[in-house]
Amino acid sequence: MSVKTARNIRDYHNIHYKSDAEYTVRVAKILLTMVGIWPRRNTFSNNVKFYVQTTIVFFLMCFLLLPHVIYTYFDCENLTKYMKVIAAQVFSLLAIIKIWTILINRNEIRFCLMEMEVQYRDVECEEDRLVMMNTAKIGRIFTIVYLFLGYGGALPYHVILPLISERIVKADNSTQIPLPYLSDYVFFVIEDSPTYEITFVVQMFTSFLIMSLNYGIYSLIASITMHCCGLFEVTNRRIETILKNRDLRGRIADIIQSHLKAIEYSALVGKSLSIVFLSEMLGCTIIICFLEFGVIVEWEDHKTFSMVTYFVLVTSMFVNVFILSFIGDRLKQESERIGQTSYFLPWYEFPTEIAKNIRIIILRASRPSSLSGAKMLDLSLRVFCDVFKTSAAYLNFLRTMTV
Repeated sequence: MSVKTARNIRDYHNIHYKSDAEYTVRVAKILLTMVGIWPRRNTFSNNVKFYVQTTIVFFLMCFLLLPHVIYTYFDCENLTKYMKVIAAQVFSLLAIIKIWTILINRNEIRFCLMEMEVQYRDVECEEDRLVMMNTAKIGRIFTIVYLFLGYGGALPYHVILPLISERIVKADNSTQIPLPYLSDYVFFVIEDSPTYEITFVVQMFTSFLIMSLNYGIYSLIASITMHCCGLFEVTNRRIETILKNRDLRGRIADIIQSHLKAIEYSALVGKSLSIVFLSEMLGCTIIICFLEFGVIVEWEDHKTFSMVTYFVLVTSMFVNVFILSFIGDRLKQESERIGQTSYFLPWYEFPTEIAKNIRIIILRASRPSSLSGAKMLDLSLRVFCDVFKTSAAYLNFLRTMTV
């Protein structure tokens, strides 16, 4: 690297770092702010808002889920209908797990978001910024695709299907539209107007909150993980251009610091969200199984719209698992590529001290960063295949039970 280029790097300041960081997490911020769990700055007023909103959301989720579970396991006599609604229950349960994970790890997640802004601010040249923005765009694309499929299947499931379903006949021979979540509210009766209408609206609103919570945390995972990939790509780019720098010793020090920051950041992300990763993989396996069952049942009953709705939901779950597996796999590949790029340098021609540092980089890169689900599984494309096969096996078991 010429003296002029080195001077340009030292003089470079990313004046857009705030907007860059905002762009990376904008979708997640919008969705999670709606449900009140976006990690704001640690002030008294923000903490009060956070706990009040979280309490309200958690109460609404319990108001939706508990009566639905009671109805399903104690009042539902149709085994097929029982099987079809379990997916919605697991989806709601995942939202509860995620909201508690965010509560417990709120400070760590806030630190990750603040550190992201610092990393955008401290990029040394426009090329590094473009690398990081490119990974942010990929994360945004993943999020938009999943949101399109998720809302495209979930909204008809919660809004349109109840409207076209068979009406409930009351004791006075009048009819009612079934609730989105058939429920047994043990302590009060909801059949009379306007209680029934209010309950209907509350269930729809709560289901929208649950969708926003699940999709928002998914968007946060995709955005932060792709940012981790960007950090490793920046380090890799610096290694590739090391021969253009006259001050090899100083450049190696910068590369090592950049590599360590990427490793530490990805480790913090993995630690903060490991329970979410595990619950997402296990939960999606169960959800996919029962949604596939719903597709088959609606196909046999010649209910085209319901079948298409279940099929879109199945597709969204597969896309969810695939993207999580893909970004986990990509993070591992990018961290491994650091060692490969370093190995192909003519490090054997460098001074002994510099060659030793490069060998240390190669050695450290041989233990790639990865996203772990509570240390029980690593997010990778192999796990995606396992989810696919396991859900198919469970589906065969369900079909055997209901034949």
